[in-house]
Amino acid sequence: MEYREKRKAQGQETEQKILETARQLMRKNGYDAVSIRDICKEAGVTTGAFYHHFRSKEEMLEKGGQQLDLYIRQQLETRTFHSSLSALRIIFTAYAEYMEENQGELTARYYQNMLAISAQKPFDTGRIIYQMVLHFVMEAQEKEILSRQYDAETVTTFCVRHFRGIVIDWAFHNYSFSLMQAMEKEFKMAYQLFKSSRAPMI
Repeated sequence: MEYREKRKAQGQETEQKILETARQLMRKNGYDAVSIRDICKEAGVTTGAFYHHFRSKEEMLEKGGQQLDLYIRQQLETRTFHSSLSALRIIFTAYAEYMEENQGELTARYYQNMLAISAQKPFDTGRIIYQMVLHFVMEAQEKEILSRQYDAETVTTFCVRHFRGIVIDWAFHNYSFSLMQAMEKEFKMAYQLFKSSRAPMI
């Protein structure tokens, strides 16, 4: 491995270590109770290393949220699916699965930070999750599983916003219900809304 590639790999490893350490500490003690110094001490890195990767705890939380997209893509790559519909189901159930296993109190804080940062895009169509959903919605429309009453971008935007809203509602209810069950139920309802007349039952 060349020096530059080795340094890049080491940097990514350090960043992931900081993110994972912060997630564990914040889930245990709460976001406000954990300082950057606490994170660095537990992760075994310097504060300089932290600021090399993140400008603040808020930016770290935002970057940690991007791990969701990578997790969903990994699930699509490793799970077996037989249609665009089952791929869409994997995307949204993996979304719920990741949140239940990894986020906890950080979910609410993540969305609070998004609202607090005026420069933050409220909805980024360049995100991996949006592009994955758009791809399979377009494929489902081509195969007449989903109706063409609405264009693929409209359906995708509706679905991503709707399922993000379920996660926010889960956080507002202090994680008191099964996010996976709620996501499954809402996925079936959304399917009924957008399916074509020739679509199979689920």
